[in-house]
Parts: sequence; C-alpha cells; structure tokens
Amino acid sequence: MKKNKTTKIHRYREIYNILTKYGFSVVADRLPNRMFFKKVFFRKSSKLSENYTRGERLRMALEELGPTYIKLGQLMSTRYDLLPNDIVEELSKLQDDVGEFGLDKARGLFKEEIGKNIEDCFLEFDENPLAAASIGQVYNAKLFSGEEVVIKIRRPNIKNLIEKDLDILDTIAGIIDDYVVKKNVVNFQDIVEEFSTTLRRELDYTMEAQNYENFKEALKENKYAFVPKVFWEFTTKKILVTSKISGIKINNIKELSKNIYNKEKIAYNLAKTYMEQVFVHGFFHADPHPGNLFVVDKEKIGFVDFGMVGYLDDESTKLLMLLLKSSVEKNSEKIVETLYKMDSIPKDTNKMLFKRDINYVLNYYYNLSFDKIDFSDALTDILRITYKHKVRVPSQLIVLIKTIISIEGTAKNLNPRFNLTDVSKDLLDTIKKDKLNSKKIFKKTSSSIHTMLEEVSELPKMLNNIFYKISNDKTTINMNHEGLSKFRKELNSISNKLSLSLIISAIIIGSSTIAQNEAGPQILGMSAIGLIGFLLAGVMGIILIISIIFRSWEIKK
Repeated sequence: MKKNKTTKIHRYREIYNILTKYGFSVVADRLPNRMFFKKVFFRKSSKLSENYTRGERLRMALEELGPTYIKLGQLMSTRYDLLPNDIVEELSKLQDDVGEFGLDKARGLFKEEIGKNIEDCFLEFDENPLAAASIGQVYNAKLFSGEEVVIKIRRPNIKNLIEKDLDILDTIAGIIDDYVVKKNVVNFQDIVEEFSTTLRRELDYTMEAQNYENFKEALKENKYAFVPKVFWEFTTKKILVTSKISGIKINNIKELSKNIYNKEKIAYNLAKTYMEQVFVHGFFHADPHPGNLFVVDKEKIGFVDFGMVGYLDDESTKLLMLLLKSSVEKNSEKIVETLYKMDSIPKDTNKMLFKRDINYVLNYYYNLSFDKIDFSDALTDILRITYKHKVRVPSQLIVLIKTIISIEGTAKNLNPRFNLTDVSKDLLDTIKKDKLNSKKIFKKTSSSIHTMLEEVSELPKMLNNIFYKISNDKTTINMNHEGLSKFRKELNSISNKLSLSLIISAIIIGSSTIAQNEAGPQILGMSAIGLIGFLLAGVMGIILIISIIFRSWEIKK
C-alpha cells in the first residue's frame, strides 16, 4: 500500500514537471499537494511557450507523459466539436512510439497465463516482435498443425500503470472543468470516464477475442471481408492468439501494383464493407489505420486488432439515417430537429445562427459535383460548426466520423478518384435487401412471438399471485383519478344551487298560500308573514342569479 502511494506521488511529480515544462502551469498548480510539489519538485517553465504553439506544446506533453495520455490525445484528435482546430490538427500527429519489452518477460507471461512454455505450444516461434504497441507486443508463430498464427502478449504491469494514470486523469479533468473551461457544454470528466471504459476493455484480450468472433459471424456472407480465427485454448486476458493473415498491407501501394491488384476495386470493397458494418450490423471496426488492414486474395479486406469497436443501437442508426437523408435534401430545419431529438443542442444555442451555418455547409458541398466532394472535409466542417455552437455530439457518432475519415483517406490513397458517394447506391440496395430478407424477417418475427409467448405463459402465475393476495387481504388498491376533485367540487356546487332553488320555490308557494288566506297581521292589506316570505325568496333568488353569473365568467376565463 505504501509502495503504491509512493509510486503515485512519483507519477504526480512527473506530470507536474511535464505540464509546467510545456507551459500548462494553470493545470499543474492545481494538482493535489501543489505546495509540496512546488517546494520539492519545482521546475521553472522553459521558453517552449514562446517557441511553440499551444497545440504543439500539448502534443509534446502528451507524448512525454506516455501511453495513456497518447491514447487520450489520439481519441481527441477528431474532436472538432470540442477543441479548437489548431489543437485537433496537432493531436492528429501523435505518435505511439513504445519500446519493446524483453523476450524473457514475454515467455514468462505466456507460461504464467497458459501454464505451458511457448515451445510446448508452437512448432516455431519468432523471437523478434512483429510489432510493439503501447498495450501489447505481437509475435509470429506456427502451430504443430502447420498453421501460421500471431501471438499478442500484454505488456508487464501495464494495467497498474494505466489505472494509476486514469485516476490522475480524472483529477486533471476535474481541474479543467472547474478552472479552464467552466462554461464548456461538455464535461471533461465524462470524456475521461468513457475513455477509461474503452481503455480497460482494450486491456482485456478475451473481449477483443469475442469481437473477432462477432465480426466473423456478421461478415460471413460478405465475400470481400476476411476476419482471422481465434484460438481460445491459448487466449486469456493477457494473451491472444489468432490465425495469421497472409496478405499485403493496404497502404503498401508499391507491392499492390507489383502484384497487379485492382486498387480501385479494393478501395470500393473497403468502403462498402465498412458501410455494411455500420448500417446493416450496427457495429464496426473502430481502429482502421492502415496497419490493421490487409489485402487478401487480390480483392478481400482482412481485418486485425479488434480492441476498439464502435456500436450503434437501432435508435441511433435511425437518427443517423435521418440526418443523412436531411443532408441530401438540404433540409437544415430537419437536421436541427433531429439533433434536438438526440438531446444534443443546449438551450442557449442560437437556433437561427446554427441553421444558417448548416445551410452554408450544405449549399457549399451539394453544389459541388460528386467527384469533387471530400467527405473528410465535409465532416470536419460540420464538427467545427458543432464546436462553435456548443452542440453535443454523441460519442459513438464521433467514433464513426473518425472511422469514416480514416477509411476515406485510405481509399483515396488506393484510388485518388475515389468518392464515398459511389458506395451510397449499392449500400442502400444492400440495406433494402437486408430488411426484406425473408430469413431475417422470419427470425425477427419468431423472436417477437417467442417473447410474447413467454410473457403470456407468465400471465396465469401473475393472476394466481394477485388472487391469492386479494383473498388473504394483502392487497390494497389505491385509485387516483385526475380531475376527480374538480368534478366533485362542481357536483357540490350544482347540488347546492338546486337545493337553494327548491327552497326558494317552496318559500314562494308557502308565502302565496298565506297571503291568499290573509292569515296573521296585515301590512298594506297583505299578510305580513307572506310579504316577509316573498322578500326572503327575492333576496335568495338574487344571490342565486349572481352566483350563476360569476361562475359562468370563471368558466369563460
């Protein structure tokens, strides 16, 4: 416990010094125990602030802070909706350069997880890492069956380092929210929390393995997609073994040209497969940098590294389709309405100015010919508008936009004339076919019927419980009818007026009888009792008429 506390203090010291070094003392000075840091670890701010822009300084600081902060920076590198352009553009230059860890550690971790030595599980094992990333290291190997595989081994103690950094990041996010961007529509602590969830999932290789399985199942009918097989007997939270893709990296244009591959067709297949993932299956490979994409069998796209996956639920997909449809129709009113449904527009946003800016983008891009539209620029411009008007964009939509921008860049590298609109028609046909697919309709209907039957089968049991409670006086029924008190009040008023009318009528009849019989003392030749009765009835009649008039006025109001 004491050791953990000491290492955390040491990490705070590093962060404090790096933030101060790059001119972010406004954040560094508010770290916990800042007086202690100032006295013991204080480091004067260099002249970096004068020689570099704020974006460059932030990028350099994140690179020096290490893997967790680099990944956060990469996540924020497309957030034009949250950050100014200059910072976003610099964050896109972040490099994840991490040194290799030793072979002995890799062997030790494998035995610790699997219970066997590497040599006992593989016929061949290449001791030189194929790749070294911030979370894991990858090696080539061959099974005794002769099948080539890749082994991903998680870095030693990386989980502890990341957990420590995430805890500190939460503190820094709180400082940024409280002192730096108090009025920002987005809470940076929420962003860090979501980032933490994503990063923790990446640390668990069994979750990535399951993603491989999900994509393999979803894309099994797509003849242009290839997903490697997972070897579960060698897979744990820290170890992942999959079949090796025998192909050419998608950005190796020289090798693709040498093998006379159709690069235009490959670009199309790449975009089509991604659009299918998004709009048909509702989940997509969210880390499509060229190192994770291969060309297999001339036209197939091979996918690796499913640590990051984006998801879109049915409601989000419907809203996204509505946004796309509204954009095509240049209907800014509908776009704003859809964003309101997504709870994305804050109350203080000037709706008229927001619509004006959207109209400008729509008119600019949709007056261009299809072959000149750059989707990356269009999406970036839209994100800039959302930043300007403080519109909250759902995180999964941001992940999708980042993915589309990356895919379009890769496709244009293959085919400079590529345009994402070329895929649209075929995509819509695929979606229509998928929705009208008899097997899928039957499966969905069967599922609904099954759910309904399950609920119906529970009905007798529920009724039995209700009757049991009623018969044993264990049930109290409370009924609350809206407007009943008002109705009761009206009913009382009518009853009172009716009673008063009957009393007045009785007095008038009684007084008339007495007056005719000339009973009792006389006043002006009329029975005094009868006269008093008539006067009383008159006063009561006037009161009744006034109350009726006042009540009718209240109703009109």
